[in-house]
Amino acid sequence: MLKTPYRRQFLATAAVLAVAFASAVPGVGHAQSKVTIKIANSQWLDALRGKNLWAAIAKYQEVAPNVSLEQVAIPSAEFADKLTTEMGAGQGPDIAIMQEGLFFAMADAGFLVDIGKATEGVKLNKTNDNGMIDGKRYGIAWQRAAYALIYNKPVLDAAGANVPTTVDELIASAKAASAKTPGVIGFGARHQINDLSGWYMDFQSWAYGYGVNWTDKNGKLTINTPEAVAAVTAFKETYASGIIPVGDSMPTQRTRFKEKHVAFSIDNSGGTLNIASGGALASKDIGGAAMPFKNPGAHQQIFLGVSKHSKVQAESIKFLTWLMTEPAQKALREASGPDALATDVPVSEAYSAANPWAPAFVKLAETSRSTLIPGHEVETMQIMRFVMQAVEKVILSNADPKTALAEAQATIDKQF
Repeated sequence: MLKTPYRRQFLATAAVLAVAFASAVPGVGHAQSKVTIKIANSQWLDALRGKNLWAAIAKYQEVAPNVSLEQVAIPSAEFADKLTTEMGAGQGPDIAIMQEGLFFAMADAGFLVDIGKATEGVKLNKTNDNGMIDGKRYGIAWQRAAYALIYNKPVLDAAGANVPTTVDELIASAKAASAKTPGVIGFGARHQINDLSGWYMDFQSWAYGYGVNWTDKNGKLTINTPEAVAAVTAFKETYASGIIPVGDSMPTQRTRFKEKHVAFSIDNSGGTLNIASGGALASKDIGGAAMPFKNPGAHQQIFLGVSKHSKVQAESIKFLTWLMTEPAQKALREASGPDALATDVPVSEAYSAANPWAPAFVKLAETSRSTLIPGHEVETMQIMRFVMQAVEKVILSNADPKTALAEAQATIDKQF
């Protein structure tokens, strides 16, 4: 330890440097008293990635030492219900990191405040577009996770299987991989209505891939289109082929992928990063490619928002101001893998080399689409519930896709 006079001098110098660094960042400064900012996110529970994401934002405490950041970790399956209940009761976290659908619902309910001050002078990219509602910024992009086809390269190599470009090829390659390596599942995919939120977002890539828009040029909801019938038929054929582990939840399937027991999956970049982190399957052995559809697929957009119930709104907005700075965005980039961030911080060549699946996600994010239906953002979950019930009827009861979607259209027409 430094001797007392020198130690005092060292601490004094460090304090001066910290103040100077904080004052150099617009809008960021010390709180006059101790402040705690509670930040809710389901990702805090992700293996390794959650720790890395938290370490990235915890660097703020070096800039603002009187501010403590506190995790509010909520499982993804419970996140929307818990946040909605708490916000409705005037409680909840100061900052919530939310999927786009929940973000729109929170903003529509009046639970979020304008945080435009945090982005003044910042060159934001298009991932922030939906954060503006009625001319005010209620959300700042945390991450955009595009979907891609991922695969276990050693398993494919052992089977001599190709990376598929069509659904028929996907089924054939998945079966070949399972036949060659006992215990390997062909294709991981959500397929259960009890995971509605995750399933409908995953299914949007199938729908968009077959040219579905869900609305016509006038904004009218169009559910039973030929494109939608084709998408549901393709999913039905994939399900009926036996390559999907029926009954397994997506967390279970991702764990199996980590353990080298899955050949293919259509997953988003965040889910893939989870698979590539800390499992038996090395990240270098995971491949990434365009999905086996003709058209671009979907992405999951996640926004940061500040609660109107927060007693530390000003400090929360200062934190977001810091998060938009280049050092903070670079720190977040290292923890976010290939997810698109609020500003254009490129994925490093070293990262791409160590994680060969990453470049595919970066490329696909350029053309991917929101899982929300334009003009019906707040209602998307309700609308897609009827769509996914139709899909469930098709895969479980062998219902005709066209008939099932026509029934969904009729129900939706009555309610919307």
